[in-house]
Amino acid sequence: MITGAKWLILAGITVLQVSVCRSQDVPTKDKKPQSVKDLLNTTSCITPPYRCPHPKIQYYLYTRSTQEKGELLNTLNDNSLSYSKFNPKHPTKIIVHGFAGGRNQSPSTDLRKAYFTRGNYNIIIVDYADIAKEPCLSQIEWAPRFGGLCIAQLIEYIQYHPTKSVPPEKMHTIGYSVGAHILGLAANYISEGKLGRITGLDPTIFFYMGNNRSRDLDYTDAHFVDILHTGAGILGQWGPNGHADFYVNGGSSQPGCAHDTIFQTLSCDHTKVTPYFIESINSRTGFWAGPCSSLLSYLIGWCEPKDTEFVLMGEHVTHNARGVYYVTTNAKPPYARGFPGKSRRLRSVSPYS
Repeated sequence: MITGAKWLILAGITVLQVSVCRSQDVPTKDKKPQSVKDLLNTTSCITPPYRCPHPKIQYYLYTRSTQEKGELLNTLNDNSLSYSKFNPKHPTKIIVHGFAGGRNQSPSTDLRKAYFTRGNYNIIIVDYADIAKEPCLSQIEWAPRFGGLCIAQLIEYIQYHPTKSVPPEKMHTIGYSVGAHILGLAANYISEGKLGRITGLDPTIFFYMGNNRSRDLDYTDAHFVDILHTGAGILGQWGPNGHADFYVNGGSSQPGCAHDTIFQTLSCDHTKVTPYFIESINSRTGFWAGPCSSLLSYLIGWCEPKDTEFVLMGEHVTHNARGVYYVTTNAKPPYARGFPGKSRRLRSVSPYS
């Protein structure tokens, strides 16, 4: 267990100093945990040295010309970004996956494909797959903060780059499950400026919760925070936590997710958020969401928002959206049902600015 921790800034390297009991050393053999006790001493635990950049937290840049392989960025070397295909004139998206994710796994691959279908982007995948195969319980207190600290270093690396700088206000960050909370933590370590947008895709419930705004993704972490809920109150947080919170099909249970076991069903509810958001990037129909006073009113059909009150959920949400919204989807793709207002007319979908 961690008996002491403090942050140091040394020559551009952010360091977490910790004292760790020898009994918690990471095992050398890479094998699956067989019990909760094993999760205290798993290969998913971060290994020393505890400083950013960490060799197991990597940043891969993808552009239209490098969308298959990607380019590994070194935040200690300005030439790494200078010689890359990064174009500061194109929108920058930073994507943080959840447990068991990675740059070559869905939804990271599907997000890249959807964005490059639409246009030119700088897509940066924060890949920590080697230390996210399963939770490391002995590090659950500080590991997400460490990940947030390293991502803040990446943001400032781009922010202060001599030739290809982009301010945080122009960045859109997207986090799935625990990745959503890590982005909220990263926001606390940015020394100057504020992130333009954080999109939280069903932030996990197995993390910091409550009124401690320094440990949760919430509306103070960016100029605009939009959160999509699909497994709320079960594997995902209930909220609301953002400027705009979208509860899909009520927020907790998704159509098409009935499986043989309760674990498969709940897992499906939680992960269903990613195909919804991915579809929203290029959908001509759109996920139109309306405000409602309560979940009960939504479920029994008492909500009848005015046409002017509906907003798009997902990539093209207006940054003026505020409050709680509900949206209904199809059980199979395409999931978007289009504009549900009385006029039934489809509004134009404007690109993210």
